[in-house]
Amino acid sequence: MNTITLRELRLSDKAAFSAASNELWESHFIFAHYFESIAHNSFEKYVEVLPLFSKGKLIPSEHVPSTILFAFNSHGKIVGRVSIRHTLSEALMIIGGHVGYGVVPSERRKGYATQILSESILYIKLHFPQLDRILVTCDESNIASAKTIEKNGGVLENITEDHKKRYWIDL
Repeated sequence: MNTITLRELRLSDKAAFSAASNELWESHFIFAHYFESIAHNSFEKYVEVLPLFSKGKLIPSEHVPSTILFAFNSHGKIVGRVSIRHTLSEALMIIGGHVGYGVVPSERRKGYATQILSESILYIKLHFPQLDRILVTCDESNIASAKTIEKNGGVLENITEDHKKRYWIDL
């Protein structure tokens, strides 16, 4: 299995980003948060503004500061991305949680989701020592995501009326 590296985008990642973005994603899934709305579909602008989102700058007022990282395999291909939310809003307490991740459709069932979540947990421990546990959610019907969260220490708290599983991971 390829190992991954989670990191911010660089200008040299344009082709990899384009390839990942152009995959057939589910209609409800946003691969690159704010790419259209804030970066206006400009990769160069996106690379420039991504670090600002973690400072809470440029994002809509109802959103929370988030670190958006991309998962690269050993060949430099983007295989997924993660949004690490620094705090939780009321909405994120129900749907979303601290960590939202996605694996590029053509790269699924290769163990990348488990690695992305595992690396995200390490990132949170290093950069957000004030957090002693994190919330990760998934659709009740998404068995693969539930297994990924459980492999990373997730303990199911409940299932919401909207059929979202809410897991807590102790750090």
